[in-house]
Amino acid sequence: MKTPDTDKILDLLIVGVGPPALVGLHDARQAGLKAIGVDKGPVCGALVKHPPYMRWFSTADKLELAGFPLLVNEKGPSRREYLKYCRAFVRHFGLDVAAYHEVTEITKDGDLFTVVAHDLHGRGHTWRTRNVAIGTGFYDSPRPLGVPGEDLPHVSHQYLEPHIYFGQKVLVIGGGSSAAEFALELWREGVDVTVAVRGDEFHTKYWVKPDIENRIKEGSIRCHYGVEVKEIRRDEAVLVDGDSKEIVVPADFVLAMTGYEPDTTLLESVGAEVDPATKRAALNDHCETTVPGLYVIGTIIAGVDSNVVFIENSREHGPMIVRHILHKHDLHGQGDALGTQVPESVL
Repeated sequence: MKTPDTDKILDLLIVGVGPPALVGLHDARQAGLKAIGVDKGPVCGALVKHPPYMRWFSTADKLELAGFPLLVNEKGPSRREYLKYCRAFVRHFGLDVAAYHEVTEITKDGDLFTVVAHDLHGRGHTWRTRNVAIGTGFYDSPRPLGVPGEDLPHVSHQYLEPHIYFGQKVLVIGGGSSAAEFALELWREGVDVTVAVRGDEFHTKYWVKPDIENRIKEGSIRCHYGVEVKEIRRDEAVLVDGDSKEIVVPADFVLAMTGYEPDTTLLESVGAEVDPATKRAALNDHCETTVPGLYVIGTIIAGVDSNVVFIENSREHGPMIVRHILHKHDLHGQGDALGTQVPESVL
């Protein structure tokens, strides 16, 4: 299991190797910085958890990283195509990634951070680095319902594909993009779908909203607006409306598309200021936290508001961080302190 550069002082270590981190590693390498990515799973592990048949609505040019061409058969790449693209990106640019190493501790002593990670076999590995960027996303921390029955075997916070639910009654909980899109896909694949929405409308993409609303109006998909989930039972779920009236919904399966809560434990352990309500770290214009040299990259920047940061607008985080690392050393009067010149392509 590859564990690069534990014997060197790094310029940048990125925790969590998704697409934004790949761009950061690329730009750091192009600038001559010593940089690695460390991830508890494979490269782009969050994307692996997306539905197998998923296809991005965004066009290929919006998902390209560092100008590396993304060639696809349709307007947007499929999950398989994009994962292949990310692997090719790592190989082509020779990026250093320590996969299957979970970072368990980050401490700062003077100008250096110590990062400790453990591999699949529990072996510890330590890096020393001048700068750290946290890009752990949020897909590993689904927001719990907090109701009885949530731990039953037919309840899940993750959706894979409709075939699993063919011919079954499925209750989808949530009013965001995931709930709307998955409800539509399930219905189109022969699933009996009911949706429970806490508010009075769906908050989803503009092209999805009329689709889900029209399917509800015509009766193809049942929907209960303005409800809370009170309890989940073996074959049904109990909802409660604004008048405290109970609504019993038959459900062979329950998909709780309630969003995610980013894990900010690492950030807070180093002393970064994080808003307890929004889970957003306090950042300057360079994605740097209140701890000098500690940055945030990717979707975790948005905190609990997970619908505002995507690949296409987070792929600029890495270049911003690299530019700041290069400039702050120059601004301190250290000249070429990191052993590199600042190329125009990075600036």
